[in-house]
Amino acid sequence: MPSVRTLVRTLIAGFLALAGPVLAAFGVPAHAQVMEQSARTTAAVSHSLTVTIDAVTPRIPGPNSTITVSGTLTNDTGSAVSGIGVDLLSSSQVFGTESQMDSYIANGSGVILVSEGTPVAVAATLPNGGTARWTASFRAANAIYDQFGVYPLVAQAVSVDTGQALPAEQRTLLPFWPGSGSAQPMEIAWVWPLIDVPQQELPQLGSCYQTLASASLASSLGSRGRLGTLLSTGLRWADKTHLTWVVDPALLSDATVMTHKYKVGGDSACFGTTPMPASAAASGWLRTLRQGTANQPMVLTPYADADVAALSHAGLDTDLRAAYTLGDSVASKVLSRPFGTNGTPAGDGGSASVAWPADGTADVSVLTSLAKNAGISTVVLNSDEMPESSLSFSADTAVTSVTTGIGTTMHVLLADSQLTSLLGSASAGSSAGAQFAVEQEFLAQTAMFAAELPNKSRSIVVAPPRRWDPSPAEASALLSLTNEAPWLRPTSLSSLASSQGDQVPRQALPGDRISSAELSGDYLGQVKSMDANMALYKNMLYQPDASTLQTLDAAAAVTESSAWRGNGGTAGRLALDKLSSYLSDNEHEVQIISGETGEKFLLGGTSGDAPVSVQNGLDMPVQVQVAAILPSGSQLTVGKFDSLITVQAKGTSTVRMPVHSSALGTTTLQLQLQTRNGSPLTWTSQSLSIQVTQYGRALLVLIAAALGVLVLASVARWIRKRLNDGGAHARSGGTG
Repeated sequence: MPSVRTLVRTLIAGFLALAGPVLAAFGVPAHAQVMEQSARTTAAVSHSLTVTIDAVTPRIPGPNSTITVSGTLTNDTGSAVSGIGVDLLSSSQVFGTESQMDSYIANGSGVILVSEGTPVAVAATLPNGGTARWTASFRAANAIYDQFGVYPLVAQAVSVDTGQALPAEQRTLLPFWPGSGSAQPMEIAWVWPLIDVPQQELPQLGSCYQTLASASLASSLGSRGRLGTLLSTGLRWADKTHLTWVVDPALLSDATVMTHKYKVGGDSACFGTTPMPASAAASGWLRTLRQGTANQPMVLTPYADADVAALSHAGLDTDLRAAYTLGDSVASKVLSRPFGTNGTPAGDGGSASVAWPADGTADVSVLTSLAKNAGISTVVLNSDEMPESSLSFSADTAVTSVTTGIGTTMHVLLADSQLTSLLGSASAGSSAGAQFAVEQEFLAQTAMFAAELPNKSRSIVVAPPRRWDPSPAEASALLSLTNEAPWLRPTSLSSLASSQGDQVPRQALPGDRISSAELSGDYLGQVKSMDANMALYKNMLYQPDASTLQTLDAAAAVTESSAWRGNGGTAGRLALDKLSSYLSDNEHEVQIISGETGEKFLLGGTSGDAPVSVQNGLDMPVQVQVAAILPSGSQLTVGKFDSLITVQAKGTSTVRMPVHSSALGTTTLQLQLQTRNGSPLTWTSQSLSIQVTQYGRALLVLIAAALGVLVLASVARWIRKRLNDGGAHARSGGTG
């Protein structure tokens, strides 16, 4: 004969089956055993008495499990309280759909809870400001958990003497696994990001060599830092969870700079920097990454995690292509493994052609640009970008495809937006209760996905925020749960992309839609101006080596980083202004200087050669053309000459410009430097006055005549002197 407890639960289950939709809409009035919830899985605070849950064991209970729940009770009521206990409440009814569970998480509606045992006393007296730990247990069999799925679980503060509920509770979710065969395992692929704010705002040349914007990376790369945590935790679980690393090559370059003595801060000329010692943390982090991930799947962002959507929408395809090419080159050098569409990354041949746009947002035009300029064949997007088109529920899968504007097929992996948002709430500084809440909800969400249609093949992609900052314990717990959950089967991104499962009908990806989050059109207009200035600067340099051009491209890519989205916009503009000033200051180091007679050249006669000198204050040689611009109707002409001049670093060179005038007088022309391809260097314009006089040939004749007269006079004096000397000798009788 069934017990009264079992009978009560059976009646409740039947009631829920009939009244569930009504309860979901309106909720159930709260009393000792039927209560309406009002928060997520975080602590509910009322009248300053707070209950938290920070542990549930086992995390995945089975039919014979004893479920132990523990947490804290904190008294901030203003006075001591006595006789407080904690009661655990649950339900024998699983959530039927994801939407029902979400409704419960959001507002607590549609759930009837019953006590799972006798309340446990927490403290005889809890002083104001005091916190006490509590632990309570119940058996899964007694709770009549008999179906795979997710059950509600609440810790409620109560008066031990009266059993009356007190206004403090916390709600969480409890996945239950009856045993083997309860559901078909669901494929799950993790994106594991190693991305930071780019630090090389200026080209690593001259006085700016080995200079970063700040020293923030030093602590992040350490064993307890954000990037140190992500690397060590990811490596610990990478083989078991098949996670796919997503790495920004700019981070690799920044860390490499830190392996030697370097500088931080300073202005656009890198004055006022602060010297920093070589970072052992950076060296260790790079060494661990290089060795630990050598045979694991890795995806590269474009250099500096450039905002691919914004660049595509602004028509900056050249910049997009350059950012990917630069990223491949830097990563290949630092990690000693091939990347790029022509390289085959060790461990996973498909990883090189995967892209993950910022915020997981893109449209068909962006995908087309990625395919055309970077050889991308798979893209990871937010699941909200392509929701299901059917109103009826279907077995959702993370894999779909889109035809690009150039006719190619792009594989699309849809990262679950709810999980991305949930992981975004994870923080290394969160309390133990808050961290547990994220872990438990992650586990429950994945269980709910699998339980909705347990006999259907499904898949899911997990993509945390790009600059994710979990605690070591939380990051490890999430990957551990991924590996342990019997309804999950870890896989890599490329393996998921190549799967041939049925695709769910989805709403079409927009052809051209600009997100409000991406870099603005106004900002990118300034980027285009900087691009033009950068091109001018490169064309001015004489035979620059590949490393010089690479460091210039790196500084340009930094200004296009997705790190400058949203709250990073101010920092992005500062970086852009700094680079623009750097280019302008360096360009102005190349100038026309005055000729032999200053700014006026005296032309003796109608023709002559006017000297023009160019000074180069840079640490690199330049090659420019000297151009002369004559006023309209001028009688002066400039003859042919070798106008291309090479000026060594910190040097000066002179070219002689032939000029001819058909009339006397002064003509002022403009001298200007141009790059090899003829682009004018407008800041070098200088006036030169050519004065033509009538004393050219006539003056030469006069000089020649004067010289002739002088020679004749000298000869006459010599003859006269000899004659005089001879006569005197004769008169003296010829004696010595």
